[in-house]
Amino acid sequence: MPSVPATAEVDHAAEGHKAFERQEWNVAASHYRAALQQSSGDLLLHYRLAISASWLDSRDEAMTEFDWVVAHTTAASEEGRVAREWLAGARRNVARVGATTNESDARDERVGESGVHGRIVWDEGQGVEPLKRFQVHLYAQSPDGSPKGMSFHVRTDRDGNYKFEKIPAGIYKMTDNNVGAPRWRLKVEVRPGEDAVIDLGPENSVKARDDFPKPS
Repeated sequence: MPSVPATAEVDHAAEGHKAFERQEWNVAASHYRAALQQSSGDLLLHYRLAISASWLDSRDEAMTEFDWVVAHTTAASEEGRVAREWLAGARRNVARVGATTNESDARDERVGESGVHGRIVWDEGQGVEPLKRFQVHLYAQSPDGSPKGMSFHVRTDRDGNYKFEKIPAGIYKMTDNNVGAPRWRLKVEVRPGEDAVIDLGPENSVKARDDFPKPS
């Protein structure tokens, strides 16, 4: 009778990284939690769990993990920078909501009369093709360029079209990735009542234009 091969142990860190790259945040978070039981001091695991939790609106977990990252990395590191920015925005929101007696007024800050829409395409080596079910993000910016802690996120349809609706007028960073290496990183100013048209493609990717370059 042939022997039954032993079940391979799951490499939760590796599986978490795969899910993270696919932007499957719930799957990634589950693997990272399991991986941290074996490698509690792994900075990348804590950092990526924080990112995943932030996308899942698990604010308490994201804050806990980002706090850990801040405590265990240098201020000059990319992980430390992202963690501090996210925590600062989250705590501003908490303070703002706490100071607002009317809960609907607090929610109204995220509602406006403006929008942004367009089409996203990319050259995959066989010509320009639409990016389907692709995430694109808007991060609100203060006039001095600092993040305001407010963001909006949508996915493209099967033809590569995306649409942000009913957002406040203002200045935004538009990107497909605020953590790793993005294809686009553009400064977008949306006027009151405007529905801006911004198409994304190779011609305005970070290789051709980067409005938010990382400090060297």
